[in-house]
Amino acid sequence: MKPLPILLLFFLLLPLGADAQKKDNFWTDLNDFLNLREDKSYAKLDTNYVGRYPYHWDARIFYKSVSMHVNASEENGFLLTTGMRQRIGVALSYRGLGLSYSHALGKKFNVDLGLDSYGKHFCFEYSFRATTDLTGNIIPMSQSPGSTEEPKLLLVTNKLNLFYSFNKRFSYGAAMKQTKIQRKSAGSFIAAFNWSVWDLMTMEDEIVNLKDFYKANFFYQRFSIGAGYGYNVVLGHQHWLLHASIIPMWTVYDMQGLRHEEDKTRTSYPYGKVSFTGTARSGVYYRWGTRWSVGCSGIVNQLASSNHFSKKASDFSRFSAQEWQIYFSVCFRF
Repeated sequence: MKPLPILLLFFLLLPLGADAQKKDNFWTDLNDFLNLREDKSYAKLDTNYVGRYPYHWDARIFYKSVSMHVNASEENGFLLTTGMRQRIGVALSYRGLGLSYSHALGKKFNVDLGLDSYGKHFCFEYSFRATTDLTGNIIPMSQSPGSTEEPKLLLVTNKLNLFYSFNKRFSYGAAMKQTKIQRKSAGSFIAAFNWSVWDLMTMEDEIVNLKDFYKANFFYQRFSIGAGYGYNVVLGHQHWLLHASIIPMWTVYDMQGLRHEEDKTRTSYPYGKVSFTGTARSGVYYRWGTRWSVGCSGIVNQLASSNHFSKKASDFSRFSAQEWQIYFSVCFRF
């Protein structure tokens, strides 16, 4: 058979094979299902106020400046700060579900991992951060009171934020990651839940191994609920977006204690104490076309708790932390 008829037969059968492959392709079926689910979800939104991009993926590079201030006043207390530490990172999102990684500039161990999703109403943010770049005063938990040796410390934090916005004309995703388009100005009341764990570990070496190298550990855990308000302002023919929100929260339960080798001591204060936290956010974003956007945002997290209602002076305990973030990003959608 001559080559020309063979080529003609091949090109005639190619579309049929492509159709059969499309039907049997798991990823194609999954994408069709997600498209249908997304279409149903956005059918309930006011499209005059909230829109979506024609792309499912977005990639971004970002620069972030982070500072933490942690204080615990008790028998084994400390006052530590990281100063403003500069980070560079990358992030990738699919249909609003994003994964990010950033690393601080410098020789100290300092990493940050994030997972987030911003839907129609419900949003969540999870972050894991570990750093040895700490300065300040501490009464080392693994040393005798008279020791002058300076300990090597590792601070590990795990945080989970859950948000629910009540107004379908307001998009939290447009404000936080520009995964949606805010077409007109709108605001919403926001309900929030927060869980966080703070671990301060005394290390034997600069090598970071959470399982083998810690000698003692101060830990603090809290659960908080609250509500606040957020507002998106749209300017310049939908190119500019300004966001501001504040969410105060009441800590319904927290616990702190010490781990030393196999021994653990815990102090829980579900009653008789004042404990609160709050998060304030602001941002300015600019987008051109449907593929590109740039943004600058700031986040302040404030945490304070104290058992000052106790009649026994020995029961007094206080833990507080502040965190500041300044975030610059460039996003490309595809």
